[in-house]
Amino acid sequence: MTQRNMILNRVRPRWWKGVLPFALVAGFALPVVAQDIEPIVLIEVIGAQKQTPETVIFKSGVKVGDDLRSLDFSAVMEKLWARGSFDDIKLELVEAPGGKKLVIRIKERPLIKEIDYRGGTEVGLTNIKDKVKEKKLTINPETIYDPDSARKIKDLIVEQAGEKGFRNPVVDITLEPMAGGVARLVFDIKEGGKAKIYTVAFKGNKVFTSAQLRRAMKKTRQHWMFSWLTTHDLLVDKNLEEDLENLKKAYWKLGYKDVFIGKPIIEVEDRTTAKQKVKNEKRAKEAKSPKYDLRATLTFPILEGDQFFEGTFKTEGGKLFRDTFYQGKYAEVKRDNKSMLKKFFNIQPSLEAPKPGAKPVPFDLDAVNQTVDKIKEAYSNQAYILFRAEKKYEVREEVGTKIVDTTLKLDEGEAFTVRKIEFEGNLTTKDKVLRRSMLMREGDPFQTDRFKDSLLSISQLSFFDVKSSEPKVDLVQDKPQVDVVIRGEESGVNEVLFQGGYGSLFGFSLGVSFSTRNLGGGGETLSFSYNGGKFSKNISVGFTEPFVFDLPYSFSTSLSNGSADYDASRVGIANAYKQFTRSLGVSVGARLSNWFTNQPWAFFTTYSTGYSFRLIRIEGGRNFYFRDTPNQLTSTFSQSLAYSTVNHQFKPTSGTRVSFGLEYGGWQFGGDRPFLRATWDFAKFTNVADRHIFAFNTSYGYLQNMGREELPLYDLYRPGGENSIRGYRYGQVGSVLLDNNGYAVVVGGNKQFIANAEYQFKIADQFRLVFFYDAGNAWGSGTKIFSRNLITYKDIQTGNSYSYTNPTLVRSAGIEFRFFLPISPAPLRLIWAKKLNPYPFDTESKTDFQFSIGTTF
Repeated sequence: MTQRNMILNRVRPRWWKGVLPFALVAGFALPVVAQDIEPIVLIEVIGAQKQTPETVIFKSGVKVGDDLRSLDFSAVMEKLWARGSFDDIKLELVEAPGGKKLVIRIKERPLIKEIDYRGGTEVGLTNIKDKVKEKKLTINPETIYDPDSARKIKDLIVEQAGEKGFRNPVVDITLEPMAGGVARLVFDIKEGGKAKIYTVAFKGNKVFTSAQLRRAMKKTRQHWMFSWLTTHDLLVDKNLEEDLENLKKAYWKLGYKDVFIGKPIIEVEDRTTAKQKVKNEKRAKEAKSPKYDLRATLTFPILEGDQFFEGTFKTEGGKLFRDTFYQGKYAEVKRDNKSMLKKFFNIQPSLEAPKPGAKPVPFDLDAVNQTVDKIKEAYSNQAYILFRAEKKYEVREEVGTKIVDTTLKLDEGEAFTVRKIEFEGNLTTKDKVLRRSMLMREGDPFQTDRFKDSLLSISQLSFFDVKSSEPKVDLVQDKPQVDVVIRGEESGVNEVLFQGGYGSLFGFSLGVSFSTRNLGGGGETLSFSYNGGKFSKNISVGFTEPFVFDLPYSFSTSLSNGSADYDASRVGIANAYKQFTRSLGVSVGARLSNWFTNQPWAFFTTYSTGYSFRLIRIEGGRNFYFRDTPNQLTSTFSQSLAYSTVNHQFKPTSGTRVSFGLEYGGWQFGGDRPFLRATWDFAKFTNVADRHIFAFNTSYGYLQNMGREELPLYDLYRPGGENSIRGYRYGQVGSVLLDNNGYAVVVGGNKQFIANAEYQFKIADQFRLVFFYDAGNAWGSGTKIFSRNLITYKDIQTGNSYSYTNPTLVRSAGIEFRFFLPISPAPLRLIWAKKLNPYPFDTESKTDFQFSIGTTF
């Protein structure tokens, strides 16, 4: 019995059981006391445990002294049921001295102490819990049981099971008593079996062969040996609905606008072996999902109809844009449907009408539908959110050819403005912090693209998550205005961490840190940390004010003191030394939207300038190129310009990031080794079907020596490590020089190029599997970028001389696991990498395992 039926079967008898005794008593009593007042002299509550009797009486609305003739007991029942606290209610009238006693018998709903999910091993309990949280359906412990809330979670579980191919999932909701009106809410999940598609057939198709139609289906495929990679062989209703549309679109492109494709006839054959059925009984006892061999055959009935060809295309009622705009949108869609190459290079389509006698063009109904969508999007971006387009088709015949003339009747409506913007869920964050992050203000036109950009800007704050909740946009009655409510939840605001970490360069470290990205709800960032281990120690303090005095200008400052031991066991004896660093930095910045107020791109573009002061000392160098160095002062002035639409700092799924930086450390600022450094960075993130994330990053840097002495090695680019080229240790990629003994030493260079490509599979919101490919190198002064120079060196073990050609780019590939834990917004990373073209003198293993926290880019 389903939960809904259980509720109905309980509710209806209770109403009659409760009212019937009262009706019988009252029916006999009314003739006798028709002229007299019959008061309620006493009210008794039976069954109350979590609530006091006085509370139940107050909720009923009945008081001692009320006249029975004036009471509506149906309304009393409705009031009590509306509270949602009871599983059973009965009203009884009992004789009492001076009148009647009203007895209210109740059975309270239990208090939910725990929520338990059982079964569902194939769907994945972690996935179910993530979806429940995402859809805001979480039932909190210590709350009264609500059948409606439980039903919504049940429906969600059934939906998730259906999307994974389970044909007849069953979810039973039970309440397990614990003690004293407390219960455990249990969702018992029985997924059923997955049906795999072995045959897809069609009846009535003449224009396309069955093989061509199968290729037109994107989500539904016949089973083959590699189906486990895509799971497109599973029988999923949602996928079938999408592919029905894909089949229609294939016919529409050829002019068959009246094609009918019915829902497939599904035949499922159970080929589960007797041996597997015995195993299923054992799996069921162990609360595991049984496995079945269900094979499905799909047969699609098709009525193709006649072929139609394109006639005229025109619009009526459009005032906002010129006629060529509508024609251009139609031409673009036809171009995109016909040629992916022209779409990729954005080759402008011709707006000229077909010449007389030219070969007729098939009428594409899907192109018309897409054109309407594009026009509607353009109007929405101009604040005409109630735009409507009525499609009208007129069919005529010319020399045996059926021609379709298309007319779009446009109803533009009015331009809407924003009357009110409100925020929900910001328990800590001040309203002004969220409001100033929006491109849209109250009184502005409600433009869809600006509204989406505003939500992206709020997401980039990283402490108020709006992605999991849909914003609410309500039309104001009788006015061309909207009220906007943006819903979100606080995330990762204040952190006090006692933490440990491991990196391939400095090994294990322990530390304590405090950080807040939203100090006092005002959006300020404050951080303090101490981190120490065998090979590194560092203490730092940082503060950022994004809006100084509530003006659109930012201010940042940082102070740090630390030491790093590049130990021979980790970087090789040739690269070993100790470095002691003290630094101070300040910077100010502003968005370009301060000057380009009406340009959305300017809102995501930031200019900043700053000054840094740094003292560095080197001790214990074991190589000619890593010599002991007394305190060296680096005093620099920097500028940067950055554009970013990346939607999250540590969990990016979409967006683009482009930046350019210039750092000048000239003699004017008192530095010991003057230089000029320029860097260019580009990153792109693309999301496909929510779980598949493709990421690409490139970085180029150039360092110009502006003095007579050579620059110290710590100022050079030294690629390698989990933040640049995974699989190689820090500093083990770059120009190769010979020390005074003729041994090869990697010293980096004054030019650097890094490229990273990643495919991320989001198994759950807190866990990602990453496949990566890294490439890069650094080149010294006098060496061209991407050069392949000949190196002759001595082997450090045998003393023999060898020669090799330095690679253009040093490459690696591998796999990475990223875990997002509650203790830190940055992910925990387990990295396994393989060196694809290591240096011949590289004594390290060709594979490497690294443990780190953060991201590569």
